[in-house]
Amino acid sequence: MKIKKICEHCGLEFIAQTTVTRYCCKTCNSRAYKINVRELREKLTEATQEVSKPQSKPKEDPNSYFALKTLDYLTVKEASILLKCDKRTVYRMVKNGSIPAANLSIRKIRLLKKDIDALFEVKPKVIQNPTEDLEKIEWTPLKDCFTMGQIQKEYNISPTSLKNLIERHNIPKFQKGKFVYVPRVKIEHILKRIELGIYSG
Repeated sequence: MKIKKICEHCGLEFIAQTTVTRYCCKTCNSRAYKINVRELREKLTEATQEVSKPQSKPKEDPNSYFALKTLDYLTVKEASILLKCDKRTVYRMVKNGSIPAANLSIRKIRLLKKDIDALFEVKPKVIQNPTEDLEKIEWTPLKDCFTMGQIQKEYNISPTSLKNLIERHNIPKFQKGKFVYVPRVKIEHILKRIELGIYSG
């Protein structure tokens, strides 16, 4: 069998004895083999370097939310990022005393992160005991109190209007003997407004 073929190494035409022959001579075959081995080694070397090359970690943004959470004190810009608001809002809160701040120098304001966290703490409501308040009021000297009749006479208020006024403003009163007393300090400012005609409530 004689088949015309092109040598895959030197590119010359030759007569092959089989259909699988690729090279025209032993020399071309040997050279092609060496080239193939060299290329294979180069590919293996590149693959090894790719694996052994340490992968660089992405740089963490110093202004990211999680980075700021670890700091003890913050700049105004960092505080605005943490609170997700404008810097002007933080400056306004510092100015009105909502957030304590230290001014190190010009444009060097620093805020403690714990003070920012404290903005969101739920403060327990102090429930006053009405019995205790009443006991304190009962110790008010009688010279500092009005009787109900005295208020009605001096300020020309009907008993029903006076009763509604006391209930509306939750004004404390107490009884001693046959008289009911109201501390002057609790009601006098309202009575003055009624007298001047500027009471609206």
